[in-house]
Amino acid sequence: MADRELWSIRTHISAVVLIGLAVFAAAAGLLWLALGLPTALNTRVDIIKIALSVVAGVGGVVALVVAYRKQRISESAEKREHAKVLNERFATACTQIGHDKPTVRLAGLYAMASLADEWTEQRQTCIDVLCAYLRIPYEPSLDSEWDHDEETEVRLSVTSLITAHLRDGAPVSWQGHDFHLTRAVLRAADFAGVHVTGGNLVLSLARFPGGWVSFDGMRVSGGEVWFGGATFGGARVTFHGARFTGGRVKFEGAELNAGEVSFRGARFAGGEVDLSEAVIRVAPVFDEGDKPGLKLP
Repeated sequence: MADRELWSIRTHISAVVLIGLAVFAAAAGLLWLALGLPTALNTRVDIIKIALSVVAGVGGVVALVVAYRKQRISESAEKREHAKVLNERFATACTQIGHDKPTVRLAGLYAMASLADEWTEQRQTCIDVLCAYLRIPYEPSLDSEWDHDEETEVRLSVTSLITAHLRDGAPVSWQGHDFHLTRAVLRAADFAGVHVTGGNLVLSLARFPGGWVSFDGMRVSGGEVWFGGATFGGARVTFHGARFTGGRVKFEGAELNAGEVSFRGARFAGGEVDLSEAVIRVAPVFDEGDKPGLKLP
């Protein structure tokens, strides 16, 4: 790579030098034609000085070309080094995520989220790794609504990392990206305040086995949210104050077995919220009034 870059500089310099010689010859020729063949020595010297001044200007251009090319090479080297560092951080985080100890896994997941914030070009890849972790099968302890085992705590932290980046005002937004959480097991998940503006939030076949699943204040203005085949078995599933102004929310085949399913204060002003093919064992609670886009069984 360095040899090619140096060769490119030599090529540019050679080209500019040849152009300079051509300019010198052209300038001398034009002066010769314009003034005629000078007879006085001083006149000839003046013509040569003028031509040399032109060449000096060309030399300045050569210097600028060389400086520009060096700057480009330096910037290219910095970009390659930065990309190398990012790839190394990615590999390290992946290694930590696969560790036996929950604390090490959690550190790796936080490192991956931090990398997603910085690495715009590969942000979706980093998000995919976080989602893949939540898709790993596991059975949470349901002995207590409030006491969580270590793995549940790790998963709650990952969910919090994702949802924090989907709320308006996040320092770095992940809105518009895809989140594939198919078959994920999420206990007491908190999606409150997330804003889906585009992309896909896929919770198909996900399980919410206990606690309170909150989508309070959720906004859907674009993209798609899929709950197809998901199972809500917690004590409460709430969409209080949610706003549906665009996009689609589908509950096809979802089973709502929770003790409470509430949409109190939710506003339906566009898009589509389709509960028509959901298996609802507890009648959901809605406020009175028009609900454009809402489809019920």
